[in-house]
Amino acid sequence: MENSKTKISRIEYHFSDSSVPPPYHRSYDITVVHDTIYLTVDSYGEILTDTSFALAKEDFEEICDSLPSFNIKTCDKKDPDGCVGGTGEQLKIIDAENNTILSGSVYYCGGESYGTLTGDLKGFGYLLKSKIPDFKSQLKE
Repeated sequence: MENSKTKISRIEYHFSDSSVPPPYHRSYDITVVHDTIYLTVDSYGEILTDTSFALAKEDFEEICDSLPSFNIKTCDKKDPDGCVGGTGEQLKIIDAENNTILSGSVYYCGGESYGTLTGDLKGFGYLLKSKIPDFKSQLKE
């Protein structure tokens, strides 16, 4: 995957929480474009947060430039073999021509990772969350 900041125009990240009671369930979408980071937080479909924040050019460049360090790549799909109740992450990276550069998901269950992506997707998610002011309060826990 070519990770040049001039090639990437949009990053879509989704976190799916595990099956827990509604007061504790938090899934969220983070969408990053050149100057804005969007956040939507939900609990089983009930939107708790739907907001956006200005994103400095340097932050967008840092996100794009850091991608190789997370070593996120597509792989052959690995099925969870009946494991249920875990969490999941999805990532989609789009270029300036609206072509998908990378797309896939990981499901974490029973101490294992399943899906179509390998690499440190959790670490990349932490980086994205670090660009959202007071991310924890946005979860409305």
